[in-house]
Amino acid sequence: MLMNIFRCVKGYVAFEGKGRFPERFLNLTVRSGVNLWDAQPLPGGLKGKLSLSDYRGIRPLARKAGLTLRVTERHGIPFLIARYRFRGGILVGAMLGSVLLLFLSCFVWSVDIKGLSNVSASRLEAVLAENGLYQGRIKSGLDVNNVRRKTLLSVSELGWMSVNLDGCRAVVEVREKANKPPVNTHQNPRNVKAAADGVITDMRVHNGKSVVTEGSGVIKGELLISGVSDTEQNTVRYVCADAEVFANVNSKKEFLIPRSFDYYSLSENKSVRSRFGFLNLSLPAGFSLNNYKYVAYTSDEKSFFLNDRILPVTLSEETAHELEFQKADLSLKQAEQAAENELALYEIFEKGRSKVVSKKLKVIPKNGEYSCLAVYTFNENIAKPVDFSVKEE
Repeated sequence: MLMNIFRCVKGYVAFEGKGRFPERFLNLTVRSGVNLWDAQPLPGGLKGKLSLSDYRGIRPLARKAGLTLRVTERHGIPFLIARYRFRGGILVGAMLGSVLLLFLSCFVWSVDIKGLSNVSASRLEAVLAENGLYQGRIKSGLDVNNVRRKTLLSVSELGWMSVNLDGCRAVVEVREKANKPPVNTHQNPRNVKAAADGVITDMRVHNGKSVVTEGSGVIKGELLISGVSDTEQNTVRYVCADAEVFANVNSKKEFLIPRSFDYYSLSENKSVRSRFGFLNLSLPAGFSLNNYKYVAYTSDEKSFFLNDRILPVTLSEETAHELEFQKADLSLKQAEQAAENELALYEIFEKGRSKVVSKKLKVIPKNGEYSCLAVYTFNENIAKPVDFSVKEE
């Protein structure tokens, strides 16, 4: 490999020689100390390769051997310079490109974050930027240890972090802290009572004495797990009762939906504005004006890659959509669908830990509105810890 680079720098040629005594030519080159390689026989001659300096002085030896030489290929930097010696723009462009590449190598092109599962990537990027690590940051003077230390103090969910510069890329690797299981430190004696009326379907008693069984119907406030238990010595022991008691519980959800309402919809009018991003600079790549009264914006950003490496170049488009003010009247079918959507949010955010066993929805027009009544049966944990005091007589 090193020899090939050396030959490329000096320049070399591939040649063919025709004549009666090719063997004598080889002997003469060896005696003269000429380095000839890749010599191969040809009908009536031979071919091979010589450095540019050796080829210029090989003609006398070829005449002694009765050979006529002809160059078939030229390789190396001397020939490249000779080819473009009258094209100064190429040389200037190469020099400017080298200077630009050297200048860009002084910046951080991208920040790659690895190892996140619960912490938001955008949140961590914002914290890193506050501590001095962001796209377009000059690498000179960047203290990665200081960035790591400050970021760990700012993001309490992180347990370990490393920041390394790989060329123009900053690689951030993190490990999040393991979530500790909740520890029940409650020491006072307590019972577990029912938080709602229902029919018990499953019981998971961790501590205490169960006073009901699966299939039992219970009412709100009824004792489920007692914190008072008998010992083998016929004495009473007070414990902190703990359990999960699942029961089918009936529930109602009532709400109103207006029959008429106002809303905004997207019209066909829109305008697109492009922006060109380079490092941490953002420049307009086009001009587009709008005078819409009500507008909704959407954006799309594209990044450029080279050999799986992200470049500090982005092209983004921001689209402004005109909104039209409209009024609408809901039909009964549309109101039922809107009620289903409202109940879906109720089940997720208010009853997220409960399982829907059954659901019946009734929508009735009433006084310019739709009255909605949903009757549910949820399977949920109705265990409610209740402390009690013990007095010695």
